[in-house]
Amino acid sequence: MLAAVVKGVNQINLENVLEPQIKDPMDVVLRVTATAICTSDVHIVEGYFPPSPPYVIGHEFIGIIEEAGTGVTAFKKGDRVAVPPAPYCGKCSNCRNGLFGQCQNSAIFGSGCTWGNLPGGLAEYVRVPYADNSLTAIPEEISDEQAILIGDMLTTGYYAVENCVLSPGDTVAVFGAGPVGLCAVHTARLFSPARIILVDLLPNRLEIGKKMGATDIINSAWENAVDIIMEITNGIGVSAAIEAIGNPATVNDASQVVRVGGILSIVGLFPGPIEFPIHNLLMKNVAVKMGLANLGNIHRLINLVSCGKLDTSPLITHRMPFKDFEKAYEIFAGKKENVIKILLQP
Repeated sequence: MLAAVVKGVNQINLENVLEPQIKDPMDVVLRVTATAICTSDVHIVEGYFPPSPPYVIGHEFIGIIEEAGTGVTAFKKGDRVAVPPAPYCGKCSNCRNGLFGQCQNSAIFGSGCTWGNLPGGLAEYVRVPYADNSLTAIPEEISDEQAILIGDMLTTGYYAVENCVLSPGDTVAVFGAGPVGLCAVHTARLFSPARIILVDLLPNRLEIGKKMGATDIINSAWENAVDIIMEITNGIGVSAAIEAIGNPATVNDASQVVRVGGILSIVGLFPGPIEFPIHNLLMKNVAVKMGLANLGNIHRLINLVSCGKLDTSPLITHRMPFKDFEKAYEIFAGKKENVIKILLQP
């Protein structure tokens, strides 16, 4: 089968590899029908994390079950399903506490030996462990374009908003109009805030943000985001701020615009240690929440997409066959052609 294989720092190629096999009764083998490249995939390829090549990368994919292990009871061959970035056992202490992304018995798809050595989803077929716990059925009315972002981007954006504990009439600022930031804007509407302020450098992403629910957009390439947000909020600051980039500068800006007693929600992935504005946050009694998404929310989000409350398909700017992966990676990693997300179909 074809798969995207990391060979070393800044070395990734589409290659023929062996198809996955059932290893455990709770496994399924999935035929991938849609997959996508994540910014964290780019970070891995660029060497931000300890490399352990070669391995198949990717954790954003959906598909149809090709084969199910003898212990799988909730799904069968032919079922169309969404997959989380990390399958989870549902039985360890972390899973029992709802920390599915930190399952003690599993791994993150496509991250090499550093995170469990589980081959990823930028491939034609994938083995998914703990199928009964991890998979979610995709209703017929949800298209591949709507479903592909649910497992990671939409779940992470929603988690960022959920951490903000918004009430109707609150204000929230989102720093970063990448896929996660735009999903945060989109899901923030569910909590009826008075203002959703989106900050980014790229005009095309800000315009999509307006369509996804932002009431105010700020281009920080030529505007001072902190000054404008404080003006919008009459000098009080926002109820909550979301950092969805992984940039020390935006953490600092977000810390400045959160009101006294507010919340800073961080879901951006940083390449290494950063200077943290702890003094400013401490003096304002700001609560800081961060971490990986609550994967248990995938079921909830599929229901919201199914009934028309959410639709992330506007974030799909490119559609390409999987055989053109290397071209797609060049476009996505280089942020060319106003790309946001590329839907790849094997």
